[in-house]
This record gives sequence, C-alpha cells and structure tokens, in this order.
Amino acid sequence: MASSNKFCTAALLLLLAAVIATMADAAKNIASSEPLPKKIWPARQDASATCVGSLLALSPCLAFFEDAGMSGAPQGCCEGMSGIIQDQAACLCHIINHTLERAIGVDIPNDRAFSLIGDLCGLSPPQDLMETCANGREVPPLYVCPAPSA
Repeated sequence: MASSNKFCTAALLLLLAAVIATMADAAKNIASSEPLPKKIWPARQDASATCVGSLLALSPCLAFFEDAGMSGAPQGCCEGMSGIIQDQAACLCHIINHTLERAIGVDIPNDRAFSLIGDLCGLSPPQDLMETCANGREVPPLYVCPAPSA
C-alpha cells in the first residue's frame, strides 16, 4: 500500500512538472495575436472533483508568483484565475493553506495571490473564502489517487 502511495505521488509530481515546463515554454513563445480560450482547463462543479485541474490553470501565473519584482499579470494568468473563482473558488484554499506547496513544492505567497486576484485581475473571491479554507469541509481534495487494483 505504501508503494502505491509513493507511485501516485511520483506520478502527480511528474505530471505537474511536465505541465509547468510546457506552460513555461509556451509563455516564452506567446507572440501571436490569437485570443486565449476563456477556460484553460474546465473545472467540474461537483463536490467530489479534485482541484489539481483547476489549479493548473494558474500555470501562466508562475512567473508572477516567483518574481516579487513583477508588477503585471502575465498573459493568460487572469483568465486562469477567473476560471477558478467562477468554477471552484474553494480550490484557492490549497494556496491559502499551503497544501499545494507541500504537495508539489511550488510556493505561492498569499499576499501575491490576493494582489493578483484583486489589484491586477480585478476579481473578487467569495466573501466566505477564508471561512471555507479554515473549516476545510467544503474544499475539494487537491488530487485523489485511484485505489490499487488487485
């Protein structure tokens, strides 16, 4: 059982590393005038959905989170954040509670996240977000590993 958990964690880390690397390369090459899709990864509405898919929509924002001197939101970042707030705002709790950082080692400072949401993207998270994050009952899991097959 422990080996299946290690396998699941390793698979998740490899997936996220690949997506982050791909998004970093794509961000460097964005020079076209094509508009970005409104939702990069659609989030499911049911309570059993995981948050990993919707949080991957923040990949264009990584440069902003990593560089405290960056004052503008990278292209595609606000669209990803908007999709999360509209579809799965409770998933932001994985940033606020540092669950995402513990899972994949990506630190997203809360002050930068809230600055991005309000100041740069002009978005408003739900008023009860902090309460939701504190009680954790309404927060979908970051990811779920499938049960090992017998």
